[in-house]
Amino acid sequence: MSPVEPILTKREIAELLVAVKAGQISTDLIENSPTRSPRQTMPVSSLDLLKVYEQVQSRAGSKRIPNLDIVLDSFAQRFSASLTNAMLRKFSVEPAEMTVTVFQQSLSDLNNQGAVGIYSISPLRYGCLFHFDTLMAFTLLEIMLGSPQSSEPFALDLNRGLTIIEISLLKAIMIDIGNELANAMRPVLDMQVSLNKVENNFRLVNIVDPDTEVLAARFNIHLGGELCGQMRFIIPYPILEPLHEKFKALVAIAPKSTTWTEQIAHEVLETESLVVARAGHVNLTIRKILNLQPGDIVELQYNPDQPLTILVDDQPLFHAIAGKRNGKKAFHVTGRHSNRLGGIHGST
Repeated sequence: MSPVEPILTKREIAELLVAVKAGQISTDLIENSPTRSPRQTMPVSSLDLLKVYEQVQSRAGSKRIPNLDIVLDSFAQRFSASLTNAMLRKFSVEPAEMTVTVFQQSLSDLNNQGAVGIYSISPLRYGCLFHFDTLMAFTLLEIMLGSPQSSEPFALDLNRGLTIIEISLLKAIMIDIGNELANAMRPVLDMQVSLNKVENNFRLVNIVDPDTEVLAARFNIHLGGELCGQMRFIIPYPILEPLHEKFKALVAIAPKSTTWTEQIAHEVLETESLVVARAGHVNLTIRKILNLQPGDIVELQYNPDQPLTILVDDQPLFHAIAGKRNGKKAFHVTGRHSNRLGGIHGST
């Protein structure tokens, strides 16, 4: 340890000050005495504290509710398919960001533009909001009102508000959103999301107290690869926090991404068709048909030793033999139709 320097008394301090003022003691540095190296300056850059706060808040949403981003990704994929099928145009919905704020601020961020759907969520205590910005709302309306497909962007007047009729037209899309949200949340909680109303006067929108903490998720909407608007999802945190453990137990949701083509193929497979078992047929002129009378006999080009022809929507597809099963008339498919008929059992 270095020796402790003696502490001067008040008298010694006073005598020292007098000697300095009288010039008896020099205040210059002693040559060859150790001096402190000048403090080095380091380059700095400007820092936007507001942006730093927003980044922290953006990460906070997924950290406080684990796997919430997985559920929102699932919702985005489902809504992409739903919107594509409804509009008959190729839409894609992509999650952009999640932020944590208070309800009043989340409404202020919407700038009182576009349309907001107010939903109730059963069995949860509070509801949620979905907001279409002006660009998204008018793009959907243009398509609904029959705008032809074109590579050119729509000529939209974004400086006016939505009319009552336009808001009514958007309700169908808003209802689909509620259904897709319920489907995406089903692995966590079986819920029913119902649209209560659609508003363009945001002062009338109220689902929780103004200072209640909410999650605000923003989605980018693309039409044919071009950005055509944004959508926001606002949900109170008090209804998500009790589900924390259920979100945590959710390992992964990997919904199948359904394309427009796959959806059409699925719908076609569920479409009913008329199936006819034809024993024979005959060609008649219109004159002969008009002259038919009760008791007339029409000869068919039918060979009882040949199988029946099975037609689906007037298209011959199979051959079959007639019979009965459980007391009802039936036919047994023996093969596919071809131009050359086979034997009694058809061609296979």
